[in-house]
Amino acid sequence: MGERDLTRVLLVGSGAREHAIAVALAKSPNADLYAAMSTRNPGITKLARDATILQISDAQAVSGYAKQVHIELAVIGPEAPLVNGVVDSLTEQGIACVGPTQRLALLEGDKSFCRNLLSKYGIAGNPLFRVFTEPDSAEAFLRTAGPVAIKPAGLTGGKGVKVTGEDLPSKQDEVAYAKEILRNKIGGSQRLVIEERLNGEEYSLQAFVDGHDVHPMPLVQDHKRAYENDSGPNTGGMGSYSDRDHLLPFVSPENFEAGSRIMTDVIRALNKETGEEYKGLLYGQFMLARSLHEEKPSPKLIEFNCRFGDPEAMNVLPILSEETDFMEVCERIAEGSLKSKYFSFQPKATVCKYLVPVTYPDHVAAPQMVDVDEEAFGQNARLFYASVDVKNGCISTTGSRTLAVVGIAETIREAEQIAEGATANVQGPLRHRHDIGTEELIQKRIEHMKSLGASTSTASSPEMGIA
Repeated sequence: MGERDLTRVLLVGSGAREHAIAVALAKSPNADLYAAMSTRNPGITKLARDATILQISDAQAVSGYAKQVHIELAVIGPEAPLVNGVVDSLTEQGIACVGPTQRLALLEGDKSFCRNLLSKYGIAGNPLFRVFTEPDSAEAFLRTAGPVAIKPAGLTGGKGVKVTGEDLPSKQDEVAYAKEILRNKIGGSQRLVIEERLNGEEYSLQAFVDGHDVHPMPLVQDHKRAYENDSGPNTGGMGSYSDRDHLLPFVSPENFEAGSRIMTDVIRALNKETGEEYKGLLYGQFMLARSLHEEKPSPKLIEFNCRFGDPEAMNVLPILSEETDFMEVCERIAEGSLKSKYFSFQPKATVCKYLVPVTYPDHVAAPQMVDVDEEAFGQNARLFYASVDVKNGCISTTGSRTLAVVGIAETIREAEQIAEGATANVQGPLRHRHDIGTEELIQKRIEHMKSLGASTSTASSPEMGIA
């Protein structure tokens, strides 16, 4: 196929999620890849015809570059460009986009908007919640409330949520954090959401959305806590795993379908609310939990994200079938014509582990050199660069998550062993969670859900490698 037949596609973003997107796009014979990045990701740079460094949340800067290189299709990776209207600016120039408009991206950019939308349209999965703008009223509520989750309404990179008992040992701590959010406008707005604290297991359901239909992907479980055994502060995500049957050991097919229905209902509600069609990725972070009136746990929405998860993208994109042209999937999302026949996922398990600076997330350390042996990664072990800097061909840390390794296999156990082994291909002052994807930790999840009355019919399957 001649170059004139290629589609000029712009990838916006520079993290490991975007590296995974770039790899998927670059496999298409029809993609001519360009990249707009906030930092120079060496993995993306190798795959792109041209890569530029700019402020990716600046809508005019991104659309200006897109116009300069004659982009036809744009895929937006992170949330901040979406919330800041990058899609709107690109659309004005006639560029098709995989990503929602600024108004639709409020679903992620404003947690109070999300909760109120579900409440207004009677959509399932909404926990009890209250929205506050004044410190005194928030304090009065907290003084008499039970266990809660306190969330800034705006974007915090996955690090703003604090819950009773884990991050907030006392009422005084709850009140102090609520006041801190409002006083310092954490998340960019003077609003906070206080929700009932749910007891269950979290998981991620990502989907392609073409304006009207929601097409789910394999389920993934992320691990937010910084240290082994789910201890320490929240992070952007320390790693994740998925299973070969595309469910999870503690999630039944019925609960998978219930989560998918919630997402479909939300897309329809957004259309009624805004008159706009949602085209892009939708990622529901759910918790399988039981409310007071339920006999068994059901999916409860923790939050929505208007893009691929990070690290969850690295679990699902590498197992797209060989017959799937991800470029075509993106084009059909943008034009509103995606059908399930255009994509499929291999029956493989995956385990992703993030390597991060030793002081992450508490302190930003000075940049440190990292040695990566890319040649040592085989077919079943993948490497994705995240927050790194490249100077004179040398890679260094920048303070946030540095890179991720992914193992792919027939069972979770085998995938974990591959991922763990692949961490040895990276040398430097980094650490990672050794327990992600291990039999011990997954069994703990299963037992937790059994104690709450959940159906875990897949938990003893020998294929999972954790029986």
